[in-house]
Amino acid sequence: MGNFLSLDAIYVALVFVMPGYIIASFRAHFITGNRLDGPDYFVRLLTLSALNFTLSGWAIYLAIAWDVGVEMRLAVWLFVLLVSPAVIGFISGIGSKAEWLRSIYGWFRLSPLHIIPTSWEYQFSTLRETWVYVVLKDGTTFAGYWGSRSFASSRPEERDLLIEQVFEVPDDGPWTPTNKSVLIASGEIRTVEFTPIERNKG
Repeated sequence: MGNFLSLDAIYVALVFVMPGYIIASFRAHFITGNRLDGPDYFVRLLTLSALNFTLSGWAIYLAIAWDVGVEMRLAVWLFVLLVSPAVIGFISGIGSKAEWLRSIYGWFRLSPLHIIPTSWEYQFSTLRETWVYVVLKDGTTFAGYWGSRSFASSRPEERDLLIEQVFEVPDDGPWTPTNKSVLIASGEIRTVEFTPIERNKG
């Protein structure tokens, strides 16, 4: 009886939870969204799994209707449980980051709540290359270059920054590069100023 229940639990996890988890994981590569815990997170996984079966369940129906062989049925289940959720999560993440749905709402003059919960996450999730000027609560300042090796935490309790290259800023004159980087702990930051980098064209 115990083995039977264990097999049932594995089956439920594979079919009704794993696709949702894959969708959420791929989507999280592009956008943080609202964090859920416990029962709320489980319901989200079930909902995403249901979405996956709505979009890809036709493959299972065709496999049954055509009475295909074991190898083909295995391929269909791998597609439904692994490939389809990954594609859905990937497209959903890109669409959310590009704000496709928000643009559609705009056509109808609607202004929904933004899917990214804080301005901190919104700014740093869309940031590519820029100059940054950070002022700490004690008045200390850091100026630097923000690029692919810089990092901003997306955890609400850890708003730290890693600036990959620090520049010295004289009172009169251009910024001077150094070979230093800086990690600024959460809770120390008062303001962050962003200045776009202008590249010479041609």
